[in-house]
Amino acid sequence: MDDNVLVSISVSRDKGELVYKVDCSSELLNEELEYYLEEIIDGICKWKPNVCEEKIQSFKGTIRKKKKTN
Repeated sequence: MDDNVLVSISVSRDKGELVYKVDCSSELLNEELEYYLEEIIDGICKWKPNVCEEKIQSFKGTIRKKKKTN
């Protein structure tokens, strides 16, 4: 990752499924990541309000297992 990037979110297609990936700086605390993700979602909702309406469409993604840290 670029040294200036704190959080990066990408979505791709893999064998007919949508797969999303969240990369974050190793220096980022969990609380900071949570805050940034909330702010990103708020920004998306302001930009595209219909995405956040109660009648939201279904989206599918996969979540990778959390890597164990020693």
